[in-house]
Amino acid sequence: MMIEIWGLFAIIVISLILLYYYADDQEAFTTTTANPSFHLEGCPSGYKSFYDSDGSTLCCNGEIIANSCNGTQQCMLNGTGPIPNCTTFVTEDYKKKGEQCPTSMPSYYERMDNKVLAKGCTAGTLNSTMDGPATTTQPVCKIYHELDKNIQSVDSCYNQKELDEFSCFGTNCVKSLTQTKKDTPVLITATFTDSSGIQRTAHSRASMQRFLDATKPGWRDTGMDLSKNIIVAEVAKAFYVDRTLSQEEIQN
Repeated sequence: MMIEIWGLFAIIVISLILLYYYADDQEAFTTTTANPSFHLEGCPSGYKSFYDSDGSTLCCNGEIIANSCNGTQQCMLNGTGPIPNCTTFVTEDYKKKGEQCPTSMPSYYERMDNKVLAKGCTAGTLNSTMDGPATTTQPVCKIYHELDKNIQSVDSCYNQKELDEFSCFGTNCVKSLTQTKKDTPVLITATFTDSSGIQRTAHSRASMQRFLDATKPGWRDTGMDLSKNIIVAEVAKAFYVDRTLSQEEIQN
């Protein structure tokens, strides 16, 4: 009888522990979803403010005619009602736009700087107004409006995203963003040690092609082949690390 009582007691204790952790997880999820720490001081970028009949501030992404939104989307800056709350709306919008962010800086944000929409990503959480990083020490990258600017900027999210997705190889491998000259495409660079103990440097094929297209437009006519050239990281890996390419199959 005593064994059965102790067994029942153990089951109750375990159940209470599981209930505690489950409830804690649910609370954390609810808190994250609702974003109670965020407080938008104004309408989201590109939206215009107007007032509802009860005095609530609404935001519209189109023209405001007769105190009514003539647009496809609107949200409520403060208060609750049938119209989505702007904080919730911006959070969902940022999730979609965050696909542009590198994995090392997943938090997307945007704000108006001198009437120009500035967009970027950060490695930490956002500030309370959701228009920048929570602290000045957080790593950030920029999303430029022009493709060329994204390709030619070391601080662009475009290049940081590509760097994050690039796989290092060999011994003591370090990957980085390098730029040989201003206003030229940034290179995704890998520095590694081969099996002979010699340090090598190579660049990803995609970034090398962008660089050559911009700096030496006729490079293809010279016979250079990026599928064989040892300066290309994918080729260097195959030759120095995987040993799947022979000396006769590469270009120096």
